[in-house]
Amino acid sequence: MRPVSFYEELLDSNQPLKVLEDLASYRGKDAKIYFVLAEARRMLGHFEKAIELYSKAASYNKLPSGATPEEAEEFLLLKLDLSLAMAKCYRTLGIAQTAYDVASEAFDIAEKQQFLDYAMTALQEMGMALRALGKLEEASSLLNEVLSYYESEKDLPGQAFIYWALGGICRLQGRFKEGVNYFKLSIKLARRAKDEMSEAYGYCGLAGISRIAGDIKGCVDNYVKAEKIFKNTDDIFGKAYTNCGMANGLRQLGKYDEALKRYKRADALYTAINDTVDLGFVKWGKADALKRKNKLAEALSELKEAKELFAASDEIRGQLLTEFSLAQLIYALGDAKQAKEIYDAALERARKEGLYTYMESYT
Repeated sequence: MRPVSFYEELLDSNQPLKVLEDLASYRGKDAKIYFVLAEARRMLGHFEKAIELYSKAASYNKLPSGATPEEAEEFLLLKLDLSLAMAKCYRTLGIAQTAYDVASEAFDIAEKQQFLDYAMTALQEMGMALRALGKLEEASSLLNEVLSYYESEKDLPGQAFIYWALGGICRLQGRFKEGVNYFKLSIKLARRAKDEMSEAYGYCGLAGISRIAGDIKGCVDNYVKAEKIFKNTDDIFGKAYTNCGMANGLRQLGKYDEALKRYKRADALYTAINDTVDLGFVKWGKADALKRKNKLAEALSELKEAKELFAASDEIRGQLLTEFSLAQLIYALGDAKQAKEIYDAALERARKEGLYTYMESYT
């Protein structure tokens, strides 16, 4: 069998499918092999399968009796790699509290062992989980701490990621000008680092905030740039993300039929990787396009699906968007009393969470 370093190089060059193909028949007990298999799955957007493989790797990552200091350190480093990778997957699946807990445990270990790089990565994941939970000020504080570290280390990809994350927080807080600048800076840093995937996600972030800020041309143009990068990769999640975002922009332009085609593609891609949270956003967007085409019964069916998908997650914004859309649709269908109850409850929750989702009806 090839050495683990061979598969790590394939992952570094964004070739996860080759890793899976080469290791398709592997049935051994090497924790590091299961780790690279899990990383390949994560890069393809197969987050649940990745978690299974990370867990399998953890079960085989044993500290031998009478271990040398080097063996003990190797054990701990792989343990941290596994925990932090699982935290990313949990967060992306909308299981944000679990993501935070796993990352927090990793931070405690890394801090105790004085593994500074790992401690900063754990703080980054804690910040991202807090962002997903709607605790935006706490998230910003942690992410800015990590940013200072990346700047001191001249870590361009790390800086690009943090600016992308901060841009997303600005979007949620309605600070659009600042958020646009963060996303542009993220893209600039990704280019300097020759990190095409980070650049693509930067375009997606810039496109998303542009749409909410009313710059629909900028939204669509940036999704086109992201799509050009993703189409030559195995990143199913990135392709799904781009199709859904593009559909939102086309919908806001009034191009409902084109938007519905994009939602259909995004639906198939997210379904393929079992990403139920982002599939919820597809259902919500599709419902809005159908509503504007006056297909109210179809729209209601999509929103009910979206509500079920978001209910099993910590995705507060998705839950709120769905509730507001449901209220509007139920009102249009003639039940003003129920619509008002749903709307008032969603508005109260949005204000409690410090989110401005209720202001986004124009989108």
